[in-house]
Amino acid sequence: MEKIGRFKVLEELGRGGMAVVYKAHDPNINRSLAIKVLLEERCGDKEYRSRFLAEAKAAGLLSHPNIVTIYDIGEVNDRPYIVMELLEGESLDQYMKSASNRSIRDDLAIGIQLAKALDYAHSKGIIHRDIKPSNIIRLKGGNNIKITDFGIARVEDPELTRQTQMGEVLGTPQYMSPEQALGRHVDKRSDLYSVGVLLYQLMTGKKPFDGSTIATLLLQITTTEPVPVDQIVPGIPRSVKLIVERLLKKDPDKRFQNGKDLADALVDALEELRENEAERAKPKGLSIRVKWTFIMSVIVSITMIIGATWLYKRQYASIVQQATEYGSSMVRFMASESAEKVFNEDWIFLEVFIQDAMVGQRFSYLDLVDSNGIIRGSSVSGRIGQPHQEIDNGELIASIGDVSIQRYDAPNLSSVMDFDSPIVFRGKAIGRIHLGMHWDPLEELSRQIVFTMLLLMLVTVAAASVVAYALASAISNPIRTLGRSFGEIKKGNLGYRIAQARKDEFGELFQSFDEMVETLQKNSENAINEQKK
Repeated sequence: MEKIGRFKVLEELGRGGMAVVYKAHDPNINRSLAIKVLLEERCGDKEYRSRFLAEAKAAGLLSHPNIVTIYDIGEVNDRPYIVMELLEGESLDQYMKSASNRSIRDDLAIGIQLAKALDYAHSKGIIHRDIKPSNIIRLKGGNNIKITDFGIARVEDPELTRQTQMGEVLGTPQYMSPEQALGRHVDKRSDLYSVGVLLYQLMTGKKPFDGSTIATLLLQITTTEPVPVDQIVPGIPRSVKLIVERLLKKDPDKRFQNGKDLADALVDALEELRENEAERAKPKGLSIRVKWTFIMSVIVSITMIIGATWLYKRQYASIVQQATEYGSSMVRFMASESAEKVFNEDWIFLEVFIQDAMVGQRFSYLDLVDSNGIIRGSSVSGRIGQPHQEIDNGELIASIGDVSIQRYDAPNLSSVMDFDSPIVFRGKAIGRIHLGMHWDPLEELSRQIVFTMLLLMLVTVAAASVVAYALASAISNPIRTLGRSFGEIKKGNLGYRIAQARKDEFGELFQSFDEMVETLQKNSENAINEQKK
């Protein structure tokens, strides 16, 4: 076929069971377009002819950016044809096969366009009744779609009752609503069910029902609930899952009742998805309250650790100094008191003296050694008469006058400080006194100091953290108020104002914000008034 009326046929675009579609050229307006011609063998069938003409009438009533535009209708050689806009793109079933990396946002955008287009068609009394991927063209260069093939559409007109009854069970089985599968009356909610099937397939790559026979498939459509989309594709937002489930309800009364409600729900879901993606895309950081509390805690902790370390060292040195001075004083006093008796070798007196000196004291030992190195008196009875054993693992920790102080680990004892003082009589050393003091009390005291300092540090850091958190909250709260306010302006709510009154820098910011919005609102109103003129 070279010509159809005045239109020059360029090539065949596709062929189906009822019609063939050609790409043609209109010489009158120098425009390429598509012509759908009823197959010659179908021309004698009144039903097919009637359905073909019904498509022309139904689509011809519609003018919407997401519905194919009908330019003309005619007949050549007793074959009716429809002249429509030429759509350059691919059907949704081709798109689903070729685009494996689709996003839910793209799927929702397609669903929104479908819902709006069907809502428009329904408002004109047109029920499509055959919404499926092959009847939806995704145009090149974007994500825009157009609905085609109104071949079994029903025009809600009392005069077309016979047409309605004849086409009632027509359609593609996988996309039929339960009421359509049962041959019952269908309305706009049936088209919305088909949109639910299509969205289910877009998002999961599977149809809700996949019976191997027509009977099995129709039984599933009318009695079985499909697997939830989020079980097939984890991560699908709950709002999207609920929309699809509502569209696929068996009872039409439980579905969306019109395309507008569906479009609004899909827009809300898409906006929620965008906000979530934007939130995830934001650099993850700590809030001011957490940052300030952490920084203050670190600063106070470091300060407290440095101060506590310095103070502990001073306290520890002071304790050791006091212990050594006390021990040195005691050993010098004992050496002075016992000098004459040592010279006279009055060992019995010295033994009594030693025992008296140990009363009420927490000394480890007290040994009196003569000039020959023999222990003549001791608080440890087994040592008397034995040679004095020099300390071989000691650490000299101090020397005060003629008293030397060593620290060493005694057998079966803890660390001991040994105070060694000479016994001098008339300027001559006649023996020595060794006084042992336990080191444990000093260690215990130092541990108590450490514990006290740690407790003080924890209390101080906790108090500083609470104060920092409270101060940061006082600053972050008005910042969040500003953030929410700008969010309202972003949504187009130019009537929004910040109600809080503050007598500080934030109060000035709030006032500046309100003045800015006031100016924007006036400019917007002036622009609208100018457009009306």
